[in-house]
Amino acid sequence: MTPRRLAVKALMHQEQAGYANLVLDGELKKCTPPLEARDAAFAARIFYTVLEYQPLLDYLLDHFSKKPAARLDAPVRAILRSGLAQARFMEVPPSAAVNESVKLTKAMGKTSAAGMVNAVLRRAIAMTVQEEDFPDPLQRLQIFYCLSPAVARLFYREYGEEAFALAAAFRQRPVSAVCVNTLCTSDKELTEQLQAEGHTVRPGPWNHALLVDFQGSPAAGDAFRRGAYHVQGLTSQFAALCVQAEPGQKVLDLCAAPGGKSLTLAQQMQDNGLLISGEAVPGRVHLLEEAFRRCGIHCARAVQNDATVPRKDWGKFDRVLCDVPCTGLGIIAKKPDIRYKNLDGMENLLSIQQKILQNGADSLAENGRLVYSTCTVNRQENQQQVEKFLAGNPEFRVVAPEISLPGMQTDALGTLFLPHKTGTDGFFVAILEKLST
Repeated sequence: MTPRRLAVKALMHQEQAGYANLVLDGELKKCTPPLEARDAAFAARIFYTVLEYQPLLDYLLDHFSKKPAARLDAPVRAILRSGLAQARFMEVPPSAAVNESVKLTKAMGKTSAAGMVNAVLRRAIAMTVQEEDFPDPLQRLQIFYCLSPAVARLFYREYGEEAFALAAAFRQRPVSAVCVNTLCTSDKELTEQLQAEGHTVRPGPWNHALLVDFQGSPAAGDAFRRGAYHVQGLTSQFAALCVQAEPGQKVLDLCAAPGGKSLTLAQQMQDNGLLISGEAVPGRVHLLEEAFRRCGIHCARAVQNDATVPRKDWGKFDRVLCDVPCTGLGIIAKKPDIRYKNLDGMENLLSIQQKILQNGADSLAENGRLVYSTCTVNRQENQQQVEKFLAGNPEFRVVAPEISLPGMQTDALGTLFLPHKTGTDGFFVAILEKLST
Protein backbone atom coordinates (compact mmCIF):
# COMPACT_ATOMS: atom_id res chain seq x y z
CA MET A 1 0.00 0.00 0.00
CA THR A 2 1.43 3.36 -1.02
CA PRO A 3 0.55 6.55 0.87
CA ARG A 4 -1.12 8.00 -2.24
CA ARG A 5 -3.33 4.95 -2.67
CA LEU A 6 -4.28 4.96 1.00
CA ALA A 7 -5.20 8.65 0.79
CA VAL A 8 -7.40 7.97 -2.25
CA LYS A 9 -9.15 5.09 -0.47
CA ALA A 10 -9.79 7.30 2.54
CA LEU A 11 -11.18 10.06 0.29
CA MET A 12 -13.57 7.58 -1.34
CA HIS A 13 -14.70 6.40 2.08
CA GLN A 14 -15.09 9.99 3.31
CA GLU A 15 -17.58 10.72 0.50
CA GLN A 16 -19.91 8.07 1.91
CA ALA A 17 -20.06 9.39 5.49
CA GLY A 18 -18.17 9.78 8.71
CA TYR A 19 -15.83 12.08 10.57
CA ALA A 20 -12.63 12.72 8.64
CA ASN A 21 -10.27 11.77 11.45
CA LEU A 22 -12.09 8.48 12.06
CA VAL A 23 -12.17 7.65 8.35
CA LEU A 24 -8.42 8.21 7.98
CA ASP A 25 -7.58 6.33 11.18
CA GLY A 26 -9.70 3.42 9.99
CA GLU A 27 -7.86 3.19 6.67
CA LEU A 28 -4.47 3.42 8.39
CA LYS A 29 -5.41 0.61 10.80
CA LYS A 30 -6.53 -1.65 7.93
CA CYS A 31 -3.19 -1.22 6.17
CA THR A 32 -0.99 -4.34 6.36
CA PRO A 33 1.86 -4.08 6.80
CA PRO A 34 1.38 -0.71 8.51
CA LEU A 35 2.74 2.32 6.72
CA GLU A 36 5.91 3.79 8.12
CA ALA A 37 5.37 7.00 10.09
CA ARG A 38 6.66 9.23 7.29
CA ASP A 39 4.39 7.59 4.69
CA ALA A 40 1.38 7.72 7.03
CA ALA A 41 2.00 11.43 7.58
CA PHE A 42 2.18 12.01 3.80
CA ALA A 43 -1.07 10.11 3.26
CA ALA A 44 -2.75 12.15 5.99
CA ARG A 45 -1.51 15.40 4.47
CA ILE A 46 -2.94 14.49 1.06
CA PHE A 47 -6.25 13.48 2.61
CA TYR A 48 -6.70 16.64 4.65
CA THR A 49 -5.44 18.95 1.89
CA VAL A 50 -8.06 17.58 -0.49
CA LEU A 51 -10.78 18.05 2.13
CA GLU A 52 -9.66 21.60 2.82
CA TYR A 53 -9.61 22.66 -0.85
CA GLN A 54 -12.19 20.36 -2.44
CA PRO A 55 -14.55 22.98 -3.98
CA LEU A 56 -11.60 24.86 -5.48
CA LEU A 57 -10.04 21.62 -6.76
CA ASP A 58 -13.32 20.68 -8.44
CA TYR A 59 -13.64 24.17 -9.91
CA LEU A 60 -10.23 23.74 -11.58
CA LEU A 61 -10.88 20.16 -12.71
CA ASP A 62 -14.28 21.05 -14.19
CA HIS A 63 -12.61 23.46 -16.62
CA PHE A 64 -10.84 20.59 -18.38
CA SER A 65 -12.88 17.43 -17.76
CA LYS A 66 -15.71 16.48 -20.11
CA LYS A 67 -17.70 15.43 -17.05
CA PRO A 68 -17.94 17.50 -13.87
CA ALA A 69 -15.86 16.04 -11.05
CA ALA A 70 -19.04 15.17 -9.16
CA ARG A 71 -20.10 12.77 -11.97
CA LEU A 72 -16.78 10.94 -12.42
CA ASP A 73 -16.16 7.45 -11.09
CA ALA A 74 -15.28 7.72 -7.40
CA PRO A 75 -11.69 6.37 -7.75
CA VAL A 76 -10.92 8.67 -10.69
CA ARG A 77 -12.41 11.66 -8.89
CA ALA A 78 -10.34 10.97 -5.77
CA ILE A 79 -7.15 10.46 -7.82
CA LEU A 80 -7.67 13.73 -9.69
CA ARG A 81 -8.35 15.67 -6.53
CA SER A 82 -5.36 14.22 -4.69
CA GLY A 83 -2.98 14.76 -7.62
CA LEU A 84 -4.08 18.35 -8.08
CA ALA A 85 -3.88 19.03 -4.34
CA GLN A 86 -0.31 17.73 -4.22
CA ALA A 87 0.87 19.94 -7.07
CA ARG A 88 -0.95 23.14 -6.09
CA PHE A 89 -0.93 23.07 -2.30
CA MET A 90 1.72 20.58 -1.14
CA GLU A 91 4.78 21.65 -3.16
CA VAL A 92 4.98 18.27 -4.91
CA PRO A 93 6.58 18.79 -8.36
CA PRO A 94 3.83 18.80 -11.01
CA SER A 95 5.50 16.05 -13.02
CA ALA A 96 5.60 13.76 -9.98
CA ALA A 97 2.00 14.53 -9.05
CA VAL A 98 0.81 13.74 -12.59
CA ASN A 99 2.93 10.63 -13.13
CA GLU A 100 2.06 9.09 -9.78
CA SER A 101 -1.63 9.81 -10.36
CA VAL A 102 -1.54 8.08 -13.74
CA LYS A 103 0.21 5.06 -12.21
CA LEU A 104 -2.36 4.93 -9.43
CA THR A 105 -5.22 5.11 -11.96
CA LYS A 106 -3.89 2.00 -13.67
CA ALA A 107 -3.17 0.22 -10.38
CA MET A 108 -6.77 0.75 -9.28
CA GLY A 109 -8.15 -0.86 -12.43
CA LYS A 110 -9.07 2.35 -14.29
CA THR A 111 -6.57 2.08 -17.14
CA SER A 112 -9.04 3.52 -19.66
CA ALA A 113 -9.07 6.78 -17.66
CA ALA A 114 -5.28 7.13 -17.44
CA GLY A 115 -5.01 9.41 -20.48
CA MET A 116 -7.77 11.65 -19.22
CA VAL A 117 -6.16 11.89 -15.77
CA ASN A 118 -2.86 12.85 -17.37
CA ALA A 119 -4.36 15.55 -19.60
CA VAL A 120 -6.78 17.04 -17.08
CA LEU A 121 -4.20 17.24 -14.30
CA ARG A 122 -1.58 18.93 -16.47
CA ARG A 123 -4.03 21.64 -17.52
CA ALA A 124 -5.61 22.11 -14.10
CA ILE A 125 -2.21 22.43 -12.44
CA ALA A 126 -1.22 25.20 -14.88
CA MET A 127 -4.46 27.18 -14.59
CA THR A 128 -4.29 30.49 -12.72
CA VAL A 129 -7.01 31.19 -10.17
CA GLN A 130 -7.29 34.07 -7.73
CA GLU A 131 -9.82 35.58 -5.36
CA GLU A 132 -10.78 38.32 -7.82
CA ASP A 133 -12.15 35.68 -10.20
CA PHE A 134 -15.18 35.43 -7.91
CA PRO A 135 -16.85 38.88 -7.69
CA ASP A 136 -19.95 37.44 -6.03
CA PRO A 137 -19.11 37.27 -2.30
CA LEU A 138 -20.99 34.05 -1.59
CA GLN A 139 -19.45 32.31 -4.60
CA ARG A 140 -16.03 33.49 -3.45
CA LEU A 141 -16.58 32.07 0.02
CA GLN A 142 -17.93 28.79 -1.37
CA ILE A 143 -15.38 28.12 -4.12
CA PHE A 144 -12.21 30.06 -3.39
CA TYR A 145 -12.45 29.73 0.41
CA CYS A 146 -14.11 26.31 0.27
CA LEU A 147 -17.14 26.64 2.51
CA SER A 148 -20.58 25.08 2.22
CA PRO A 149 -23.36 27.39 1.01
CA ALA A 150 -24.85 27.44 4.51
CA VAL A 151 -21.56 28.32 6.24
CA ALA A 152 -20.74 30.91 3.56
CA ARG A 153 -24.13 32.59 4.05
CA LEU A 154 -23.74 32.62 7.84
CA PHE A 155 -20.23 34.10 7.73
CA TYR A 156 -21.19 36.80 5.24
CA ARG A 157 -24.40 37.67 7.06
CA GLU A 158 -22.63 38.07 10.40
CA TYR A 159 -19.25 39.47 9.33
CA GLY A 160 -19.72 41.09 5.91
CA GLU A 161 -16.40 41.86 4.19
CA GLU A 162 -14.56 40.59 7.26
CA ALA A 163 -15.78 37.09 6.37
CA PHE A 164 -12.98 36.75 3.77
CA ALA A 165 -10.21 37.40 6.30
CA LEU A 166 -11.93 35.02 8.69
CA ALA A 167 -12.16 32.29 6.06
CA ALA A 168 -8.52 32.81 5.05
CA ALA A 169 -7.41 32.41 8.66
CA PHE A 170 -8.95 28.94 8.80
CA ARG A 171 -6.20 27.80 6.42
CA GLN A 172 -3.59 28.51 9.09
CA ARG A 173 -3.26 25.96 11.88
CA PRO A 174 -3.08 27.63 15.33
CA VAL A 175 0.14 27.02 17.23
CA SER A 176 0.09 23.93 19.45
CA ALA A 177 -0.29 24.77 23.12
CA VAL A 178 -0.03 22.69 26.26
CA CYS A 179 -1.10 23.22 29.85
CA VAL A 180 1.56 22.38 32.43
CA ASN A 181 0.48 19.93 35.14
CA THR A 182 1.47 22.01 38.14
CA LEU A 183 0.74 19.06 40.44
CA CYS A 184 3.91 17.31 39.32
CA THR A 185 6.18 19.76 37.49
CA SER A 186 6.89 23.41 36.76
CA ASP A 187 6.95 25.50 33.60
CA LYS A 188 10.76 25.51 33.64
CA GLU A 189 11.10 21.76 34.21
CA LEU A 190 8.59 20.86 31.50
CA THR A 191 10.21 23.25 29.04
CA GLU A 192 13.54 21.51 29.59
CA GLN A 193 11.96 18.06 29.25
CA LEU A 194 10.21 18.94 25.99
CA GLN A 195 13.37 20.53 24.59
CA ALA A 196 15.28 17.36 25.48
CA GLU A 197 12.70 15.39 23.46
CA GLY A 198 13.52 17.57 20.43
CA HIS A 199 10.60 20.03 20.52
CA THR A 200 10.78 23.81 20.24
CA VAL A 201 9.15 25.52 23.23
CA ARG A 202 8.34 29.11 24.14
CA PRO A 203 6.26 30.63 26.95
CA GLY A 204 2.53 31.16 26.45
CA PRO A 205 0.54 34.29 27.28
CA TRP A 206 -0.01 33.30 30.93
CA ASN A 207 1.61 31.06 33.53
CA HIS A 208 1.51 27.31 32.90
CA ALA A 209 0.80 27.66 29.17
CA LEU A 210 3.57 26.68 26.75
CA LEU A 211 3.60 26.99 22.96
CA VAL A 212 5.24 23.95 21.41
CA ASP A 213 6.37 23.05 17.91
CA PHE A 214 6.14 19.27 18.27
CA GLN A 215 8.35 16.97 16.23
CA GLY A 216 5.85 14.14 15.84
CA SER A 217 2.80 13.40 17.95
CA PRO A 218 2.22 15.62 21.02
CA ALA A 219 1.13 12.48 22.90
CA ALA A 220 4.15 10.33 22.07
CA GLY A 221 6.86 11.47 24.51
CA ASP A 222 7.80 10.48 28.06
CA ALA A 223 6.71 13.82 29.49
CA PHE A 224 3.17 13.25 28.18
CA ARG A 225 3.03 9.65 29.42
CA ARG A 226 4.11 10.84 32.86
CA GLY A 227 1.23 13.28 32.91
CA ALA A 228 3.44 16.38 32.97
CA TYR A 229 1.08 18.21 30.59
CA HIS A 230 -2.04 17.94 28.52
CA VAL A 231 -2.49 19.33 25.03
CA GLN A 232 -4.98 22.20 25.11
CA GLY A 233 -5.45 25.17 22.79
CA LEU A 234 -5.09 28.66 24.22
CA THR A 235 -8.77 29.48 23.84
CA SER A 236 -9.75 26.27 25.61
CA GLN A 237 -7.31 27.07 28.41
CA PHE A 238 -8.77 30.58 28.58
CA ALA A 239 -12.28 29.25 29.14
CA ALA A 240 -11.17 26.90 31.94
CA LEU A 241 -9.03 29.55 33.64
CA CYS A 242 -11.96 31.99 33.62
CA VAL A 243 -13.83 29.59 35.92
CA GLN A 244 -11.32 30.53 38.64
CA ALA A 245 -11.70 27.23 40.45
CA GLU A 246 -10.03 27.23 43.87
CA PRO A 247 -8.81 24.52 46.28
CA GLY A 248 -11.59 23.02 48.38
CA GLN A 249 -14.41 24.13 46.10
CA LYS A 250 -17.18 22.06 44.56
CA VAL A 251 -16.92 22.43 40.77
CA LEU A 252 -19.06 21.10 37.89
CA ASP A 253 -17.92 20.59 34.30
CA LEU A 254 -21.16 19.73 32.52
CA CYS A 255 -19.78 18.72 29.07
CA ALA A 256 -16.33 17.47 29.93
CA ALA A 257 -14.99 14.90 27.41
CA PRO A 258 -12.28 14.50 26.25
CA GLY A 259 -11.14 16.19 29.45
CA GLY A 260 -8.74 19.06 28.77
CA LYS A 261 -10.79 21.67 30.61
CA SER A 262 -11.45 19.33 33.54
CA LEU A 263 -7.71 18.75 33.91
CA THR A 264 -7.09 22.49 34.01
CA LEU A 265 -9.86 22.93 36.57
CA ALA A 266 -8.44 20.15 38.78
CA GLN A 267 -5.01 21.73 38.64
CA GLN A 268 -6.48 25.13 39.58
CA MET A 269 -8.05 23.34 42.54
CA GLN A 270 -4.66 21.82 43.43
CA ASP A 271 -6.47 18.46 43.39
CA ASN A 272 -8.33 19.54 46.53
CA GLY A 273 -12.14 19.62 46.61
CA LEU A 274 -14.70 17.91 44.36
CA LEU A 275 -14.86 18.15 40.58
CA ILE A 276 -17.73 16.39 38.82
CA SER A 277 -17.02 15.93 35.11
CA GLY A 278 -20.08 14.90 33.15
CA GLU A 279 -20.29 13.41 29.67
CA ALA A 280 -23.46 12.40 27.83
CA VAL A 281 -21.90 9.67 25.66
CA PRO A 282 -21.17 6.60 27.83
CA GLY A 283 -18.28 5.49 25.60
CA ARG A 284 -16.43 8.77 26.20
CA VAL A 285 -16.46 8.66 29.99
CA HIS A 286 -13.41 6.42 29.95
CA LEU A 287 -11.48 9.19 28.15
CA LEU A 288 -11.98 11.36 31.21
CA GLU A 289 -10.97 8.58 33.58
CA GLU A 290 -7.81 7.84 31.59
CA ALA A 291 -6.87 11.54 31.53
CA PHE A 292 -7.33 11.83 35.30
CA ARG A 293 -5.21 8.72 35.94
CA ARG A 294 -2.41 9.87 33.64
CA CYS A 295 -2.22 13.29 35.29
CA GLY A 296 -2.58 12.02 38.86
CA ILE A 297 -5.96 13.69 39.53
CA HIS A 298 -7.91 12.36 42.54
CA CYS A 299 -10.50 15.09 43.21
CA ALA A 300 -12.42 14.47 39.96
CA ARG A 301 -15.28 12.07 39.29
CA ALA A 302 -16.09 11.17 35.69
CA VAL A 303 -19.81 10.43 35.31
CA GLN A 304 -22.19 9.65 32.47
CA ASN A 305 -24.78 12.42 32.46
CA ASP A 306 -27.14 14.19 30.07
CA ALA A 307 -26.44 17.88 30.69
CA THR A 308 -29.86 18.88 29.30
CA VAL A 309 -31.58 17.12 32.24
CA PRO A 310 -31.58 18.83 35.67
CA ARG A 311 -29.66 17.04 38.46
CA LYS A 312 -30.96 18.37 41.78
CA ASP A 313 -29.37 15.44 43.63
CA TRP A 314 -25.91 16.94 43.04
CA GLY A 315 -26.67 19.99 45.12
CA LYS A 316 -25.12 23.41 44.51
CA PHE A 317 -21.66 24.19 43.13
CA ASP A 318 -19.25 27.05 43.68
CA ARG A 319 -18.19 26.98 40.03
CA VAL A 320 -19.81 25.64 36.86
CA LEU A 321 -18.40 25.28 33.35
CA CYS A 322 -20.83 24.89 30.42
CA ASP A 323 -18.68 24.22 27.35
CA VAL A 324 -21.70 23.36 25.25
CA PRO A 325 -22.07 21.34 22.02
CA CYS A 326 -21.95 23.73 19.06
CA THR A 327 -21.47 23.95 15.30
CA GLY A 328 -17.67 24.06 15.71
CA LEU A 329 -17.33 26.92 13.23
CA GLY A 330 -14.32 28.26 15.11
CA ILE A 331 -12.16 25.16 14.69
CA ILE A 332 -12.37 24.64 10.93
CA ALA A 333 -8.56 24.80 10.75
CA LYS A 334 -8.37 21.65 12.88
CA LYS A 335 -11.38 19.85 11.43
CA PRO A 336 -11.77 20.67 7.72
CA ASP A 337 -14.93 18.61 7.28
CA ILE A 338 -16.74 21.29 9.35
CA ARG A 339 -16.31 23.55 6.28
CA TYR A 340 -19.09 21.66 4.56
CA LYS A 341 -21.76 21.60 7.25
CA ASN A 342 -25.30 22.26 6.07
CA LEU A 343 -26.27 23.68 9.49
CA ASP A 344 -29.53 21.74 9.49
CA GLY A 345 -31.05 21.36 12.95
CA MET A 346 -29.78 24.70 14.24
CA GLU A 347 -32.94 25.37 16.25
CA ASN A 348 -32.56 22.05 18.04
CA LEU A 349 -28.90 22.78 18.79
CA LEU A 350 -29.78 26.22 20.18
CA SER A 351 -32.40 24.61 22.40
CA ILE A 352 -29.84 22.12 23.75
CA GLN A 353 -27.41 24.95 24.52
CA GLN A 354 -30.14 26.89 26.34
CA LYS A 355 -31.07 23.87 28.46
CA ILE A 356 -27.46 23.18 29.43
CA LEU A 357 -26.83 26.82 30.32
CA GLN A 358 -29.98 26.98 32.42
CA ASN A 359 -29.19 23.70 34.19
CA GLY A 360 -25.71 24.97 34.93
CA ALA A 361 -27.15 28.19 36.34
CA ASP A 362 -29.66 26.28 38.48
CA SER A 363 -26.77 24.24 39.90
CA LEU A 364 -24.80 27.32 40.94
CA ALA A 365 -24.67 28.59 44.51
CA GLU A 366 -25.13 32.25 45.36
CA ASN A 367 -22.05 34.35 44.63
CA GLY A 368 -20.84 31.53 42.37
CA ARG A 369 -19.36 31.80 38.90
CA LEU A 370 -20.49 30.11 35.68
CA VAL A 371 -18.59 30.10 32.39
CA TYR A 372 -20.47 29.52 29.13
CA SER A 373 -18.22 28.70 26.17
CA THR A 374 -18.35 27.45 22.59
CA CYS A 375 -15.86 26.82 19.80
CA THR A 376 -17.95 28.64 17.20
CA VAL A 377 -18.05 32.19 15.80
CA ASN A 378 -21.81 32.10 15.23
CA ARG A 379 -23.51 34.89 17.18
CA GLN A 380 -26.72 32.85 17.49
CA GLU A 381 -24.85 30.35 19.63
CA ASN A 382 -22.80 32.95 21.47
CA GLN A 383 -23.92 36.48 22.28
CA GLN A 384 -27.58 35.83 21.51
CA GLN A 385 -27.68 32.86 23.88
CA VAL A 386 -26.21 34.93 26.70
CA GLU A 387 -28.60 37.78 25.97
CA LYS A 388 -31.59 35.42 26.12
CA PHE A 389 -30.29 33.84 29.34
CA LEU A 390 -29.82 37.20 31.08
CA ALA A 391 -33.35 38.24 30.15
CA GLY A 392 -34.72 35.26 32.08
CA ASN A 393 -32.16 35.27 34.91
CA PRO A 394 -31.80 38.82 36.26
CA GLU A 395 -29.78 37.59 39.26
CA PHE A 396 -26.83 37.01 36.92
CA ARG A 397 -24.38 39.52 35.49
CA VAL A 398 -21.57 39.26 32.94
CA VAL A 399 -18.09 40.11 34.21
CA ALA A 400 -14.90 40.79 32.28
CA PRO A 401 -12.15 38.16 32.17
CA GLU A 402 -9.08 38.57 34.38
CA ILE A 403 -6.69 37.36 31.66
CA SER A 404 -6.39 38.35 28.02
CA LEU A 405 -4.98 37.51 24.61
CA PRO A 406 -4.02 40.08 21.98
CA GLY A 407 -6.87 40.66 19.54
CA MET A 408 -9.72 39.22 21.61
CA GLN A 409 -12.95 41.20 21.66
CA THR A 410 -14.75 41.66 24.98
CA ASP A 411 -18.16 43.33 25.18
CA ALA A 412 -21.12 43.38 27.55
CA LEU A 413 -22.09 39.79 26.59
CA GLY A 414 -18.75 37.98 26.55
CA THR A 415 -15.42 37.53 24.84
CA LEU A 416 -15.01 36.50 21.19
CA PHE A 417 -11.84 35.14 19.60
CA LEU A 418 -11.64 35.47 15.81
CA PRO A 419 -8.78 33.51 14.20
CA HIS A 420 -7.67 36.29 11.85
CA LYS A 421 -7.28 38.66 14.79
CA THR A 422 -5.90 36.36 17.48
CA GLY A 423 -4.12 33.54 15.63
CA THR A 424 -6.10 31.07 17.76
CA ASP A 425 -9.17 28.91 17.31
CA GLY A 426 -12.46 30.75 17.05
CA PHE A 427 -14.02 30.72 20.50
CA PHE A 428 -16.58 32.46 22.69
CA VAL A 429 -16.50 32.78 26.48
CA ALA A 430 -19.02 34.47 28.76
CA ILE A 431 -18.34 34.74 32.51
CA LEU A 432 -21.55 34.91 34.54
CA GLU A 433 -21.68 35.59 38.26
CA LYS A 434 -24.72 34.89 40.42
CA LEU A 435 -25.58 37.69 42.81
CA SER A 436 -26.83 37.02 46.34
CA THR A 437 -30.55 37.57 46.79
